[in-house]
Amino acid sequence: MAAEAAVGISVTVEDRASMDHCINAAVDRMIEVALRHRTHGILVTRHRDGYFTVGLDEAVPFGYTDEHDCRA
Repeated sequence: MAAEAAVGISVTVEDRASMDHCINAAVDRMIEVALRHRTHGILVTRHRDGYFTVGLDEAVPFGYTDEHDCRA
């Protein structure tokens, strides 16, 4: 599981419609991974405009999805 959790999914988008679609698809994929392991929730991190990562995170309880915005 550590390898899957560490890798996550990177999402790069140029507009709002793409952002919603791509992030939802990435979260759906991570739900599949989370259900196999049942130990971590999903964290969606916005690093900058148009760039996100979606992955499992031990700080997020299993069954939950949390968001974090790193922009200053």
